[in-house]
Amino acid sequence: MNSLLSNLIKDSRYNILFELKINPGLSIGELTKKINLSYMGVKQHCASLEKEGFLETRKRQKSVGRPEIVYCLTEKAEVFFPKDCSSFTEQLLRAIESIYGSLAVDRLIHWIYRTDGESLSQAVSALSLVDKAKELLSFREERGYMGKLVIEEGEELKIIEYHHPLLALLDKYPVIKKFERRMFEKVLGVPVRRIEDRSYGSYCCSFLFSEPSSPLE
Repeated sequence: MNSLLSNLIKDSRYNILFELKINPGLSIGELTKKINLSYMGVKQHCASLEKEGFLETRKRQKSVGRPEIVYCLTEKAEVFFPKDCSSFTEQLLRAIESIYGSLAVDRLIHWIYRTDGESLSQAVSALSLVDKAKELLSFREERGYMGKLVIEEGEELKIIEYHHPLLALLDKYPVIKKFERRMFEKVLGVPVRRIEDRSYGSYCCSFLFSEPSSPLE
């Protein structure tokens, strides 16, 4: 895998994969605008990546005219993005569930997220909400998540994540979503909404929050 990533990152194909990771479902024209490459260059790279099994095409409806072809990442393309979910971890959680029951797994996952949340919240307690969000984003990126902080005037603040290194566990143990959101609330000190999107075969999760009108209880 390291050799594969090392070879790919040297050319423009990695830029295509990266753009499709954070913007799932892009046409050749849209990709051309996002990376410094000609239309034909992008088209050739997409064709090559599709042949290798890393991309697939889908049809996207337009308001006028025929549907257009867009490119999406396949499951095989996940090899190019960091993972922190070994088969041993899944096996261990299955063993705990089998021996002690599902409640034991929930308690274990809760303890992990609560501990991380308490530790980070103490470290950032004196910071502004925006700076807390930046520190939380950095904390997550160090653990293999891939996201950005979005600040738009008049809108809620957002941390948008395009990659979840624990996605296999997230699907098997959906309670992680609840504990994840609670950890964000603990660190930021404000209510957080978690909105997950799996359209076009990709993962995208937004955590939305606002400056508090009164302290979070």
